[in-house]
Amino acid sequence: MKDYFIHRALKERSDKSMKKKRPNILFLFTDQQRPDSLGCYGNEVAMTPNLDKLANKGILFENCYGQNPLCVPSRHSILTGRYPHSHRARLNWYKRGEEEKSFAHRLGRVGYNTATCGKMHLTPWYENFGFDGRIIAEAKFHKTCPDDYQKFLKKYGWDRRDVYDDQSDQYIRQCTAVKSKLPQELHIDAFIGRSICEYLKNTKEPFCCFASFVSPHNPYDPPKPYDELFINKKLPERNIYKGETREKPREVYDYINNILKWSTKTDELNSEQLHLIKAYYYSLVTFVDDWVGRIVEVLKEEGLYENTVIIYASDHGDLLGDHGLFFKQSFYEQSIKTPLIIHAPTMFRPRRIDNLVELMDIYNTICELGKAWPGEGIQGKSLLPLLKGEKNYLHREAIFSENWYGRMVKFQNYKMVYYPGKPYGELYDLVQDPIEQCNLWGKLDGSKIKNKLKDLLLDWAFTSEDPLPLPARLGHQDFTPLHMQLLNGRSVTSSRQPWYLDDLITLYKQWNFKESGKLR
Repeated sequence: MKDYFIHRALKERSDKSMKKKRPNILFLFTDQQRPDSLGCYGNEVAMTPNLDKLANKGILFENCYGQNPLCVPSRHSILTGRYPHSHRARLNWYKRGEEEKSFAHRLGRVGYNTATCGKMHLTPWYENFGFDGRIIAEAKFHKTCPDDYQKFLKKYGWDRRDVYDDQSDQYIRQCTAVKSKLPQELHIDAFIGRSICEYLKNTKEPFCCFASFVSPHNPYDPPKPYDELFINKKLPERNIYKGETREKPREVYDYINNILKWSTKTDELNSEQLHLIKAYYYSLVTFVDDWVGRIVEVLKEEGLYENTVIIYASDHGDLLGDHGLFFKQSFYEQSIKTPLIIHAPTMFRPRRIDNLVELMDIYNTICELGKAWPGEGIQGKSLLPLLKGEKNYLHREAIFSENWYGRMVKFQNYKMVYYPGKPYGELYDLVQDPIEQCNLWGKLDGSKIKNKLKDLLLDWAFTSEDPLPLPARLGHQDFTPLHMQLLNGRSVTSSRQPWYLDDLITLYKQWNFKESGKLR
């Protein structure tokens, strides 16, 4: 009996110790990736074995929507847990409000080592936004950006300006689909991939790494041998009907075709052009997938795999010719939906979840996983109840998104896009019409469902106004936010940690990788 109580006491102590050990968080992120580019989302042509494995052993979200179908607003919503009209970064190159805090700020305060590798799309580009440090490889369009990737290329005799010619006929005619001039080990995504690997080999626990690949965002530029993977494969046909771009609201079509000024209208591209663009897009997805496989190997080699939560997502999708459009900025499913996979088999039972979730819910989820206070004015909702499989839990009744010309609401089977001040709009029944060809806006005037969607959108417009508290005035004395935090008993010590990765700093000064960067 004595041995039993000793054993029980030791087990309870061990259980408490395990509970105190917070998980590492590796947030793998891509740019402009639609969910149906992955095998685990039903694509039979895609070559994504590593992400499919993560999905099979993790939790796959079927209905994850971004808060804006554009890079900067979407990323800031993920980083802050707030809608674009709250954090005020509504378009690319917008700077968020100074009072905004990222999940890195929150995790840093509870002892996490935080870092980012790859593209962040912050303004200014070199800002850390609460992370302890960054290895920077900004967007492919940043041809003159003096980031870490540019320094790396120069070591090998290259310059970012030499990687592709954005004024060439081929580049413009193919909507930026051009084969990379670089060998795969020098491609920007290889640089990001092996930066992540080196980070994992040198970091200390607990860590949170936001690892952001640049692909499959255009330019669609796969290196050899990836450029040949899909050239001879039959790829999904584009979703468009004759006259669609004239019959539907043209805000996005006019932006892409009149402001960006392609030599060929996006709805007039021929089958050969479309095939090459899609083939290169799928190739980039496979390139990233191969690096995901290598990253998971490193987690296992370093003994980090069991205690690391891997999150995989993207900021928005890519239309790839659907509805006569390319890139993003629309509320069609291929543009606004994103993949979301959370892999933590030691914590959560693998399954697929069809509940409506928003990308900014990742903020609250990361904070809860790290046992960090999320802060005030947060509009996201933690996904932990869904991850734990809580019964009878309704995560969101509806989800919302916004951009420069409209607002979107999705409720049950229906999606509505509202164009402020315009007599037209879009309304789709996604069960009867999953490819969004039949616009019901005029056909459902006065119907219960259209009134319900309008009510939801109106209620959201008011209830989602920036909930951050206004400056307080107590006892006839003005209190700054600093005074208010002290008054409420909170620490105001800076959340910045020292950059613990001395070995990594040395590594990058020498630009001498142990990771070869070559996978195929």
